[in-house]
Amino acid sequence: MSTTIRVSEETRDRLASLAGATGRPMTRVLDDAVEALERKLFFDAFNRRFRELRDDPEAWAEIERERRAEEGAAGDHSG
Repeated sequence: MSTTIRVSEETRDRLASLAGATGRPMTRVLDDAVEALERKLFFDAFNRRFRELRDDPEAWAEIERERRAEEGAAGDHSG
């Protein structure tokens, strides 16, 4: 299913240029751009939260304890 959206002429021209450069339809270029922005926002939030954890000594110590426990479990091949 598709729908119509309004974009500026500049954006339409940029989409057309990108479509021409990549050999892909403008709709696919737009889909890819939205996906890239979603991914960027996800990792921006992920990195921000990681920095917050890193700046919290208690929380970071808990993460380190979990990592050590996981490393020990990963090395256990008995059974």
